[in-house]
Amino acid sequence: MDDGIVWDDLSWWALNRLHGIDLPAGERGGYLHDDEQVRAWLAELRKRRAM
Repeated sequence: MDDGIVWDDLSWWALNRLHGIDLPAGERGGYLHDDEQVRAWLAELRKRRAM
C-alpha cells in the first residue's frame, strides 16, 4: 500500500536512533539510553540537517 509518505535519509537515521529509546535498562533501573547519549544524538541530527 502506498501511503504517500516519503522517508529521506535523515528521517531514517533519526528513526533508527530513536527506536527503542524508552527501553528499560533491566535490573539496575532507568533506561537503556541515558540523557547524555540522547543529547549526542540530537547534536548529530542537527549537524546532519545543516549539511
